[in-house]
Amino acid sequence: MKRVYLIVGAVLALAASAGAGPAAPAPVVPPPSDLTDVERRAVALRAAEVEALDRMNTVIRESHLSQERTVGDALPFGSEADITLRAAVRVARIVGEPRRYSDGYTEVDIEIPMFSVVQWVADACAGGDRSKAALEDLKSQGQEGFLRVSGGARATEDTPPALAARLVATPTDVLPEMYPLGWHGVTAAGRVDAARTARIRAYQAMDARIRSLPLRPGHKVDDLVEASPAAKARLAMYVRSLALTGEPRLMPDRIAEVEIAADVRELIAVLKEMRDLGPADATSRTGEFERALMELKSDRLTAVGRGMPDASYLRPWRLEYTPDGTPLPDWAAKALEATGVAGLSPEVDDPAKARLLAARSAKARAVTELESVLQQVKLDDGRTVHERAAKDEAFRKDTEALLQSAKLVSTRVREDGKWEVLMRLPLVRLYEFSRTKSASAK
Repeated sequence: MKRVYLIVGAVLALAASAGAGPAAPAPVVPPPSDLTDVERRAVALRAAEVEALDRMNTVIRESHLSQERTVGDALPFGSEADITLRAAVRVARIVGEPRRYSDGYTEVDIEIPMFSVVQWVADACAGGDRSKAALEDLKSQGQEGFLRVSGGARATEDTPPALAARLVATPTDVLPEMYPLGWHGVTAAGRVDAARTARIRAYQAMDARIRSLPLRPGHKVDDLVEASPAAKARLAMYVRSLALTGEPRLMPDRIAEVEIAADVRELIAVLKEMRDLGPADATSRTGEFERALMELKSDRLTAVGRGMPDASYLRPWRLEYTPDGTPLPDWAAKALEATGVAGLSPEVDDPAKARLLAARSAKARAVTELESVLQQVKLDDGRTVHERAAKDEAFRKDTEALLQSAKLVSTRVREDGKWEVLMRLPLVRLYEFSRTKSASAK
């Protein structure tokens, strides 16, 4: 919700400078769309997933390796190590049911096992940053063993109908290419820059893969290449001649992917040429190349390169449509908080299980308390949430979805041995959908 607060802050500043007085907020009506309801829901779900994925990468990059050094400091934006880590984070998938609101807004939660994230960060960062102790900040952000992040968005109105139809047909556990989703904040030059970097790295990856092919025990193609400058030049010329297997894939995490392929029969011929260019004692045995490449069990050798746009090509953007400029009231800028407390059950012998059950019970009680407080929040029309929900079915369902978005702030064991959980619920989303005129309220 950080972007929402920034925009709202600018609106408030402008209103104050103009001396504008309070005004009754007009109902918000989502912009028209050529998408069907099913397509709009699919696009909104994916847009929310993209937003959550972006936030997860931000959480990881902003976590501290030491007091002065973050993961982002260790992994320069767009570097190969940064891209490798982002590509690994793609395995994050939506958990639970999406929270859909009557104003077209959709929220999702995505998660990854924390042990996987810690391992990826440790592998990506060098030197002392690999220390497990240096990753305590990251691990402290886990919830029940997972790194969990939420994202929300509406269907973007510039989504091509063909893409919308493809997203409807794609299982939600698959993260597909879905341009322009994820690339709204990148200039055209930035997309070209990302694809160019990806292509360069694809050629580098293919060169490395060919060199790593085994010939006989203790020997690789790299030995053949390094035995002769002419052989090295022949391999470089061959790799540069390879064509892309298709258009660059603009993935929703702002990573461009390029794939190149080498025909195995052509590669065998090139390797034989390289053999003939080398010294006599560096030549390979007859049939050695054929045997080595037959082990690939494919008629093609492929390599993928990835690239990201330089930071100078990025510009601020939002997945949501622009608000109408109505100032945010004080109540909507706040967040509700509630605490739940639960003790260990004497009927559970396993201490670990008892602690887990106590934490869950405390969380459930905190959510119940949040619901009670939420029901008493007074809206701009003078009614409480409870009063409006009693007569507006769509609004009631929206508040139920909102309550499900409450976030766990902290968990601790009190001196009396009981578990205490603190939950928080920002009210900006309530303000947004409370201004939407639902069918049942007309």
